[in-house]
Amino acid sequence: MDTYAVNLPMSDLITKLDEHLVSLGYTPGTLRHLRQAWNALKNLALKEGEIYFSKELGFRLLREHYHIDPYGSKYKCFQSVTRRAVMLLLEYQISGTVAKRQPKGEYIIPAGFKESGNQFMKSLQESNLAPGTLYNYKMHLFGATTFWVNHGATDFEALNNDVINLYLKTLAGYSKAYIADIVRAQSKFLEFSRAAGFTDKMFEFPTITVYKDRRIPEYYTADEVFKILSSIDRGNALGKRNYAMVLLGAKYGLRISDIISLKLSELDFENNRISITQQKTGKPLVLDILPDVGWALIDYLKSGRPNVECEFVFLRHTHPYREFARGESMQYMLRQYATSAGIWKAGSEKRCSFHMLRYSLASDLIQQGVSPSTISGILGHSELNVTTLYTQLDVPQLKACALEVPV
Repeated sequence: MDTYAVNLPMSDLITKLDEHLVSLGYTPGTLRHLRQAWNALKNLALKEGEIYFSKELGFRLLREHYHIDPYGSKYKCFQSVTRRAVMLLLEYQISGTVAKRQPKGEYIIPAGFKESGNQFMKSLQESNLAPGTLYNYKMHLFGATTFWVNHGATDFEALNNDVINLYLKTLAGYSKAYIADIVRAQSKFLEFSRAAGFTDKMFEFPTITVYKDRRIPEYYTADEVFKILSSIDRGNALGKRNYAMVLLGAKYGLRISDIISLKLSELDFENNRISITQQKTGKPLVLDILPDVGWALIDYLKSGRPNVECEFVFLRHTHPYREFARGESMQYMLRQYATSAGIWKAGSEKRCSFHMLRYSLASDLIQQGVSPSTISGILGHSELNVTTLYTQLDVPQLKACALEVPV
């Protein structure tokens, strides 16, 4: 049998991986779907008399039982999660870790790439990139270099295209845009390292073309937003938290990154204002506290929020009651209430995200005749041309004004 970093029978391997993902902060909803796929894998192994997990066994489950190409694309959500379950198991067996999702906190680049990585990040900071963009670069760089080291490429001398491609293969199941971001971060880092003299090697990366703004964004109508909010049980602490979070997305169009990073010091009830620095753009945004938003926040802070010392407004309601990890989408939470309200959007994946609340606010403002420049200020866009995308949300108005939908 091959030599693996985690050389255990499959049941024990799955148990160890499950514990590892819990420690990394994977959500209960994601873990539930992964465990379903792992149970199916156990049943297949039992049927075929296999004790140890192998890539061949995992891929046979995908192809024969779920009709999934392990390296295909454009799969529905369930198929993507099922494929991801097998890929995670394979990655953990080979490397003893999962490089894409790490505990929140400082991302420390492994020693063999640390100096070049730090200089690379410093060069990006000097380019005045947004804090959120810098964070993503550091996260992607950390994930890649950690994987390289775990596979024997501890420095530039040992790094080769085979290890790079092996890492890219483990990204099966992620969206094309996300994979493109990871490839871009790695290629820029290696180009910088070569120019700075850390290596003289040339590395190759695939070209990934992502077409953006090809469809009208999905959003909730005002009636649907009302139904979603009404479906939230505010009689318990968790409901009070979730109601306040959804209300911030619906009333102000705040990105989920700004909601989960909202700090107590940014709430000014005396002057009736919320003052934040946007995570994505790094630009300040000041909002008047609307009456319903204010009461929802007060209700949560006084009667729902765990009594712990933490600078963030919204906390996890499981021990140790800490803030959410950066990059948390909270999609699972919003889907729960949308489903309870009987709301499913069209589309193969039945999308449900906080950004749809942002589109909903934009749609409502457009239909009220609010100008794009005003909408841009409300939504906190960095540039006015970003707001023009949102005009696609009102097709009848586009026809009346003879405007061309951006493509």
